[in-house]
Amino acid sequence: MQAAHHRHRVLRRPTRHGWRVLAGCLIVVLCAAGAAATFVREQVQTLQDALHQTASLNVGSGVLAPSGFGGPETLLLVGNDQRKHTTTAPVLPHSNEMLLVRIDPGRPYISMMSIPRELEVTIYPPGQPAVTTRLNYAYTAGGIPLLVSTIKRVTGLSVNHVVVIDFNQFKRAVDEIGCVYSTVDRRYFHVNTPTSQQYQEINLQPGYQKLCGSQALQFVSYRHGDTSLVRDARDQSFLLSAKQEYGSSLINNIGKFERIFGQTVQTDPALKTANGILSLVGTLINSASLRVRQVHFQANLVPIGATPCACVTATQQQIQASVDSFLYGRAPHLAAAAASAVSSVRSPHGLRRLPLVAVGAAQLQSARAAASRLPFTYEYPRVQYAGGVGMPVEHRDYLIRAPDGSAHATYVDVFPTGLLGQYYDIQGTTWKGAPLFQSPQQSVTLNHRTYELFFSGSHLDVVSWVDRGVAYWIHNSLTDALTNGEMLAIAEQTAPVSGVHALPADVRLRLRAAAVPKRVPAAAGSGEALGRIGGVLTLISVPILAVALVVRRRGLRRLGARLDRTLSDGDRLAAATRRANASRRPDEASPPPGDGYRVYSRSPRRGRRGADMPRV
Repeated sequence: MQAAHHRHRVLRRPTRHGWRVLAGCLIVVLCAAGAAATFVREQVQTLQDALHQTASLNVGSGVLAPSGFGGPETLLLVGNDQRKHTTTAPVLPHSNEMLLVRIDPGRPYISMMSIPRELEVTIYPPGQPAVTTRLNYAYTAGGIPLLVSTIKRVTGLSVNHVVVIDFNQFKRAVDEIGCVYSTVDRRYFHVNTPTSQQYQEINLQPGYQKLCGSQALQFVSYRHGDTSLVRDARDQSFLLSAKQEYGSSLINNIGKFERIFGQTVQTDPALKTANGILSLVGTLINSASLRVRQVHFQANLVPIGATPCACVTATQQQIQASVDSFLYGRAPHLAAAAASAVSSVRSPHGLRRLPLVAVGAAQLQSARAAASRLPFTYEYPRVQYAGGVGMPVEHRDYLIRAPDGSAHATYVDVFPTGLLGQYYDIQGTTWKGAPLFQSPQQSVTLNHRTYELFFSGSHLDVVSWVDRGVAYWIHNSLTDALTNGEMLAIAEQTAPVSGVHALPADVRLRLRAAAVPKRVPAAAGSGEALGRIGGVLTLISVPILAVALVVRRRGLRRLGARLDRTLSDGDRLAAATRRANASRRPDEASPPPGDGYRVYSRSPRRGRRGADMPRV
């Protein structure tokens, strides 16, 4: 009877240890949650300290809309062109760039829309008469409060947070992050002389290249020789290049980006509080899988001198359509967009339907001469956009240096569209690993050649392919002047200018049939997706995004490691118990003498606490 009693008590022990394992797991979970909460507080405090390196913006009460944790938020990013100039007078504070970013977890895309600085509006400066002039004058006349209130009155959009960076700090930020690989769409050149017009000097060569502070500032701030819409698109193009290059590296460089962020931007006071930072972080976490969508502001380009302020105009219907697209725009079906583009070039008569014409014999002859200077096969398009016929095509061959210092032969041909400030580029390089080629959204096959497609919304921005170990691509104009079908048709008609693979100069052009594979892009992981978001604000709000990613990654990693250790300890303890039970004989009344083993039982006085049995 006594033996059975002891045997019964011994057999219950693994169950009690199982409960202890579960209790241990619960303790680990609670400890991990506490550690994650502590880490969040530390990161928020670090970011607050970084933001306090610069003075807060004078926003005023009631100007910005309140925001809640994880809810939709609209950010206004302002580029302040206050700097010493090459002209006779310094530039007063004014908003050269006004970029709205809408982060709504309930929508399929993060929207990004620039409001033209030359948009004609009526501004009501405090204590002064109303004036009808360019929108960017609001920042000069009344700072952020007047600018935000004017944007809300004109568009109906409420702003939750404001971030301002002046152009000198922008140049510094680009240098400190390590420069950005981006596409310069054409040749930019202007030098002030005593007899010339006095405005910003610029000297940039065309093509995909590494832009550091001075070159990046020239590119995004240049405001001559094109339209307001092209200028805004140029700014967005550079920011998207920064997103593509640095978005995925935020997790490994959080300290660096926090320091750059704190030293180069000013924010509204609410964004420097713990609640403000956490609310935005919650929104970004809920939007981790969303891509960025560019929205073009609808406006009318009027001839210079047509309005007293040399403004661009927009009707209320155009403004409302832009706002609706910004707030409620639907995600484009990329496979359908690709299929639609292909359908426009399937017919043998496709060239007659598209505004494309064959390039001239003189152009092909110049291309053959340029081919002799390249160490790889030079490919050139056999068709071009009809609006640019008769205008010169600029060619440049050069070297791109990758981050590891290796040099890669590259060329670019710049084709005009005939529209003011609109150029598309044909390029080739031996650097197949360039950031430009990361994460294509779709692919199509034309004439046994596979093309990778990169979209900006539903518009094709880049079409790339690889031939004989060399990467080639066509880059759309800054405002996507070429349609998807035209982009694919030009890519399909781009071929070597010499060698056995070359098309003859007198070939009869005919667009071939195409097939669109049913390929759904893989869902982005949390790190990659959040990186895509962070890249858009890389130069402005990188650290905020990094906080969310770091908290999720480190919290889960620590929790997983602790759970693994706890379960491993439980397994070892259970195995030891089984070995101890197996080594005892069934009729044994107690453990062997001297082994130190203790049997726990319920005590009438101690209840579940148990008492040590005497050793036998």
